[in-house]
Amino acid sequence: PRGLVRSFLWWFCMGCLTTLAGLMVQGGVRDLVSGTNPAGSSGAILSFSTTVFGGGLLAGCLALILNRLR
Repeated sequence: PRGLVRSFLWWFCMGCLTTLAGLMVQGGVRDLVSGTNPAGSSGAILSFSTTVFGGGLLAGCLALILNRLR
């Protein structure tokens, strides 16, 4: 069980960083800082953070599933 948690955390962090990098390439940080989102800056931060968190969860869960299949 401990190895699974470490694997999940590793891939969660890699998924978060990859999602963050993709958003930065697309100009998401500029939109976040300038506040061009109609919902306001707090809505933009929430949307940005949930997207990054979702990317981490996706990567972590896929790693656990693929580990289980192996």
